[in-house]
Amino acid sequence: MAKENNATMEMNSTLDSVQFIYSISKIFELSADIIILTTGIIGNVLIIFFFTKLRIFRGNQCAYYLKICAITDMGVVIAMLPSNIVGYLINEILVRLTVIWCKIQLMCSYSCGLYSLYTICFIALDQYLSTNHRQIWRQRSTIRLAHCLSYLNISVAVFHGILFLIFAEIGIIGCTIYHPIARIYFTFFYYPILSGVLPLAISSTLGLLAYRNVRRIIRRQIPIVRRRLDRQMTAIALARVLCIFILGVPFLLASLVEANTIYSFQDPRGRAILSFIVKITYTLLYANYGINFYVFLIISPRFRHQIKNFILKKRWRQVTRVCNQEVVSPVNNQSTPENDPCPVSVLESV
Repeated sequence: MAKENNATMEMNSTLDSVQFIYSISKIFELSADIIILTTGIIGNVLIIFFFTKLRIFRGNQCAYYLKICAITDMGVVIAMLPSNIVGYLINEILVRLTVIWCKIQLMCSYSCGLYSLYTICFIALDQYLSTNHRQIWRQRSTIRLAHCLSYLNISVAVFHGILFLIFAEIGIIGCTIYHPIARIYFTFFYYPILSGVLPLAISSTLGLLAYRNVRRIIRRQIPIVRRRLDRQMTAIALARVLCIFILGVPFLLASLVEANTIYSFQDPRGRAILSFIVKITYTLLYANYGINFYVFLIISPRFRHQIKNFILKKRWRQVTRVCNQEVVSPVNNQSTPENDPCPVSVLESV
């Protein structure tokens, strides 16, 4: 009798702890998703806006990559987080309601994510080429090459999106790949290599080489404006590589562990803890797609200065337009300039 009571108490304690873990996990994920969705949309829109409007970035290949990367980053955030938030509020996982939504969501999110991941590699490649001490390599850094690599990237991303559209199903662990052959491909190639080791190795290696090239720029006779721009874009590229490495690697590791151990967990408490850890890594991954603008502001004082000057210039033009209005004289019907109370200054061109 005593053993039965102890077993019952232990079971109740386990159920209480499991329920507590799931409650904390739900609150954490809901709060994080709302914050990342809001800041991610605002930040990516600002990246597109400023890298389009600032004159110094026009025609720059790295700026082109950053703009399309911001578009795909926003695609990942919009494809995943709104449905997650609604699901938490109504206490229902939306992707489990219909297999069509399951397939479409995975196709859009993973296609945009893979495209963004390899765009980071192309950013590092462009900075390595544009800062290379060999002129023949610098000449290869062109907007035409950026367009060709983007088209190749789109092809690979769309192909894998179609795979998710075909093989994604709703099962015991939710909306994912259950087909045995496709599961082998995604478990042993897609996650660890195609979206893991390969892009991280390429982007980090090229990023470090570009950093080494930038340190040698001062020895070359090039315009100071170009030298500062190369340093700035290399710093931004390295920051982007560092973000995907720090925030993306935990997700890949946790996904592999979950995919290969979820069925072997007999303890409900261990399964709940694993689920909570995976949700934390998911949050870190989504944060990677939403914090880039703010990271650029932190690591690049020149970028902050450019944005500040751009905003002040626009504001100054509005003020001077009002201050320089002409007043028509009622005596001779001639236009005379109104006394301008606003001082005139010249802001640094951006």
